[in-house]
Amino acid sequence: MMNFMMTMMAMPTNRGKRLVKMLERLLKQDHLYSDDEIKTIKSQLRVVKDEMAKAESLSKKGFGKK
Repeated sequence: MMNFMMTMMAMPTNRGKRLVKMLERLLKQDHLYSDDEIKTIKSQLRVVKDEMAKAESLSKKGFGKK
């Protein structure tokens, strides 16, 4: 039971990190996409990074952590 809980807690950040890497790779190949698609990718990347930062700030508790 404990192992299941630990994997469930780690999964969203792992998925988020993979999503950030993928979106950043897409932005490096900007010649393949139109301006509207690039704006959409950038907005999605911003949202994912904000959500990950929020989740990390809620989960970090300890000495010197804010």
